[in-house]
Amino acid sequence: MELILLLAVAWWLVSFEPLQLFIDHIFRQFPITNLSNYIHSSLGCLKCSAFWTILIYSGSFQFACLGALTAFIIDLCLNRLNYK
Repeated sequence: MELILLLAVAWWLVSFEPLQLFIDHIFRQFPITNLSNYIHSSLGCLKCSAFWTILIYSGSFQFACLGALTAFIIDLCLNRLNYK
């Protein structure tokens, strides 16, 4: 149950448009480097956000990997639903 809650939080972080617009605005203030590109892309990626959210919350690397794998499966299912 805890995994589902944390995946929902990660999905919200990625899918909530005002938050993503704010993140875009913040990253426009910095010069474009490889590091800033990696950080900006990871904040818009469901798998990365799930991994880091769960790792920060639980401190368990294995639980974070399980959450990222579950987010990957959810992302695949959502992409298939959107393309039909």
